[in-house]
Amino acid sequence: MKIDNSGKPISSTPSRSEAKAAAKASGGETAATESRSDSVDLNAFSARLSSLESSLVSQPVIDESKVAEIRQAIKEGRFTVHADAIADKLIASVKELLSGNN
Repeated sequence: MKIDNSGKPISSTPSRSEAKAAAKASGGETAATESRSDSVDLNAFSARLSSLESSLVSQPVIDESKVAEIRQAIKEGRFTVHADAIADKLIASVKELLSGNN
């Protein structure tokens, strides 16, 4: 089997606009294709997205008092890392991601 390295595509499918232009040029476009149009209704999605966005804005992203408390505990040497708990939560998170229940 010989591979053609000419760089020319073997065949291509014309885009919708190319096909429409070709049909107009040949006089073959019908009323059915002229009246057909594509549309997308984003109103419901947009409303839901707006609702989610406003609920996220009202929630604090970072609890500054908790951060200050942890910093102080680290400085004073009273902060302990529970490696087993972190590992368990990490494994549970990975399992959840792999099962598709995110």
